[in-house]
Amino acid sequence: MDWKLNIWGVRGSMPAPSRNFLDYGGNTSCVSVDCGAGDLVVFDAGSGLLALAGQLSGSCPVHIFISHVHIDHLLGLYTFPLFHTPGAEVHLYGEARGGVSFQRQLEAIVGPPYWPVGFSDFKAGIAIHEIGPDQTVPLSGGRTVRTMRGNHPNLSLLYRLDSGTRSVAYALDCELTDALRPRLAAFCRGAGALVWDANFTSQDLARHPGWGHSSWEQGVELGREAGAGLILMTHYNQSYTDDFLREQERLAAGPGVCFAREYMEALV
Repeated sequence: MDWKLNIWGVRGSMPAPSRNFLDYGGNTSCVSVDCGAGDLVVFDAGSGLLALAGQLSGSCPVHIFISHVHIDHLLGLYTFPLFHTPGAEVHLYGEARGGVSFQRQLEAIVGPPYWPVGFSDFKAGIAIHEIGPDQTVPLSGGRTVRTMRGNHPNLSLLYRLDSGTRSVAYALDCELTDALRPRLAAFCRGAGALVWDANFTSQDLARHPGWGHSSWEQGVELGREAGAGLILMTHYNQSYTDDFLREQERLAAGPGVCFAREYMEALV
């Protein structure tokens, strides 16, 4: 059975709510994978999570893997309707940083004084799981999510969802370096889909060293080196308009390369 990979948010840093961003989309990062196992795996909880929420009834568990706690990857948590749904089951996964637990990091920003309600007010069953790099997280049906350290300010986690012959690698908010490349290529080897940090073009990347992001050109190269079936570009710079992205997609045209648009679905 094919997995359904859905894109709900494609921007990095900040949402882009403008008429110049309607084709590709303006919400921040959120990707879901339906493996047909009676639950849903979600990578990141940017503002795109609210588009996904419109498809959820609360009848099946939702597993949300957070790459890191920069606010663009958490915006959707503030008004996520499932948190207020009695009987819903939501699992949140992420790592401790600087001696502060993942749970404490979430509670510090989703709640007063930054938000009127917090986790203690929600009616859903919410489980917060602390994970780290180089771990394997078991899910039902023999599926696993493996983790890898990403190269990003304040650290990030990269993810790979596997079950049998199907797999999805999620590699956002990671600046590719020569030292990192062999390990990342191995981590993504043979993935049915590689969700890639296309925050920059190669030209813009050269002007932003140390910002913790990569280019779509690097994604094409690494995805082909890793033998990924689909190389899916996302996490676009908030200044990249539809016209600009269409031109980049034209330049990147080739087998298995796609620039993500919100609400698109890919079979893996």
